[in-house]
Amino acid sequence: MILPNALLLVTIMSLVWFLKGDLLDYRRIKRLSDTASRQKTYRLWIAKAAIAFVLPSVIGLALLGRLDALVTVPPEFDALRTLLPSFEGYSRVELLGMIGGSALGGLIIGAVLATRRNWRILKTIGNVGSLLPRNRPEIAHAVAMSIAAGISEELAFRLFLPLLVALVSGSAFVAFGVAVAAFGAMHLYQGRAGVIATTLVGALMAAVYLLTGELWLAMVLHALIDLNSLVLRPMLTGAWRAA
Repeated sequence: MILPNALLLVTIMSLVWFLKGDLLDYRRIKRLSDTASRQKTYRLWIAKAAIAFVLPSVIGLALLGRLDALVTVPPEFDALRTLLPSFEGYSRVELLGMIGGSALGGLIIGAVLATRRNWRILKTIGNVGSLLPRNRPEIAHAVAMSIAAGISEELAFRLFLPLLVALVSGSAFVAFGVAVAAFGAMHLYQGRAGVIATTLVGALMAAVYLLTGELWLAMVLHALIDLNSLVLRPMLTGAWRAA
């Protein structure tokens, strides 16, 4: 048990480091007006996500001899999975069509409705206005950031962190409770509403992963949600310039 405990400590330290930097970066981007500096901040966030989320996860899984968890749900999660219906009989194409297609359709409809004055409730929840791209180059960076978030955060919060907590605590319920709460806390820069919303999204992504047994599907859905907030809605509302 020494290795899982040590890895959990390192992971917590990485999350704290990222959170502190995230809060500082968001305060910084609020003050930035030139697009070159804003694009640099986007790239910095992607690099920090790789350092805080991807590297500890991949190296930690390798040290544990559990790289197979990238494609196979760890048995430590079985106690929780048995309480949920299973989609494992479906092919990956069918899963992507059913869940991904429904989610994408819902996000597009929500984004379109959010442009209407009478549907303001559907606008992005949380304090993320300063992150929204303002021109085409920033749109490209927002796309990259959304995809990076989908991959890195799902790897860390839906697989590696819950696996470590499950190994240490012996409980899948505690593991995913801690991971979902940590995922919400990582979005403190968005304010209380943003933390609540992202906590609920984290719970949804955990359910998708446990229901389907496919981490990649949670990554795709996460990226779609971020693309909707950071790319699709600003484009539909005209909150960016073509230059």
